[in-house]
Amino acid sequence: MIHYRNNGIGVKLVRKKRYQEDLTIEPIYWQVTYKRKSRLYSTGFSYTVEEWDDFLNKQLRKHKDTKETLQNYFDNTLQPLIKKFAENNSFSFVALENKLKRKDHQNINVNEAFKYKIEALVENNKIGNATIYSSTINALMKFKHYKRLRKNADKEAFIKQCIECKHISVGKKALNITAKIVFEEITPEFLTECERFWLDIKIAHGTIGIYMRTLRAIIKNEEGEKPYINSEEYPFGKKRGKYDIPEGGRREVALELEDIWGIEGFETDIDPLILARDVIVFMYYGNGMNFGDFCRLMYEDIDAPTQEIVFQRKKTLRDGEKPTYIYVPLLPPMVEIINRHGNKKQDGYIFPFLNGIEPTSENEDKIKEAINAALAPINSSLKIIAKKLELDPELSTSYSRNSYITHLTTEMYVNPIVVKKMVGHSTKKDVTAGYVNLTPKKRREINSKLLNPNKKYTTINSGKAVETG
Repeated sequence: MIHYRNNGIGVKLVRKKRYQEDLTIEPIYWQVTYKRKSRLYSTGFSYTVEEWDDFLNKQLRKHKDTKETLQNYFDNTLQPLIKKFAENNSFSFVALENKLKRKDHQNINVNEAFKYKIEALVENNKIGNATIYSSTINALMKFKHYKRLRKNADKEAFIKQCIECKHISVGKKALNITAKIVFEEITPEFLTECERFWLDIKIAHGTIGIYMRTLRAIIKNEEGEKPYINSEEYPFGKKRGKYDIPEGGRREVALELEDIWGIEGFETDIDPLILARDVIVFMYYGNGMNFGDFCRLMYEDIDAPTQEIVFQRKKTLRDGEKPTYIYVPLLPPMVEIINRHGNKKQDGYIFPFLNGIEPTSENEDKIKEAINAALAPINSSLKIIAKKLELDPELSTSYSRNSYITHLTTEMYVNPIVVKKMVGHSTKKDVTAGYVNLTPKKRREINSKLLNPNKKYTTINSGKAVETG
């Protein structure tokens, strides 16, 4: 009766057979198919195999109302949703299910709206964005719990507990608060009090800005039919009586050069800490590459004559565009780290995080999942290192890129065009960029100035271990 396809998304009606004899009445489903996977969604109707055959192939009066009901549901609900997903190339089963659930718009609360959004982001392997949404709803629930407390002593104790448990996300000491929040509560007064509470529990202004913008995105419900809060009650804005999100800007996540050297010289016999230390050091000396590109590095990316790693940033790859390559001089500490952690068989990935996964477009989802799975424990270990070295407690792999760029621009006064070329940023709009040609010697000279002059490195030269100052 209905067999629809749009940009790889298929929809049809099916009767699911559960028993070999197939003599019973069985339910009819909407079967949605995408990338060789399918899910079934109930129609509320059931037929025997004979009735189902009549339903599909005969124009019987008794089936008229049912056919109209199914056709109307397809025309008014399923097809418009799938058409929009197809046009935006944004389909996922979680996203579809969330849209179908949101038809019951009046009963959804803030927690559920966040839950649906997080599930959709995770299914699309946007783990970083999902983490921001998770952090936001957790922070909101802490505030809601705080509002419920009546005694000042209880409020002060809860604030102290939030501060003490700020960086603990797992285990018995983790502070897991559950509190239902409805959209009617989200008023300018609610947001102002929430901001004050977040400041009391030592959340930075920049982070508060991120949380508030995330909540605003949920309220706008840009992927849905209408916002969760109407325009008259909408709490955000610069007008009097509205809540104005603080300008925190992007939080500074660059380390001092001496702090990088401190991490590099951090001594421990705990394997996860050794790995985390070496990963962020390699990424820093590696032109501030990000963790995804670090995991994807192949031995074939090493250019033997120049002793450089040559690769393309995954983030900037676009079909049909001229490839932009990043050239990373292999400095002595990077060689040491490859010797410690690299795959011994030099016929695939340099590091073992993606072993067993072929670097093909068909495996991109698996690659992203493996990268995200490897990143979390490394960032957790970096926070332990930060505590021991008295560095920023939010230390993560993202600090490597910002630190590298900061050191080149503000401490070494390297030409901004050169910095952009080193890290793979676009220089298309700069008419002088074409005159800036970097040689392997110049690139090595720039990065070598970042090395700790007081540290001796053991590296490989013609098969022999040597010390370099």
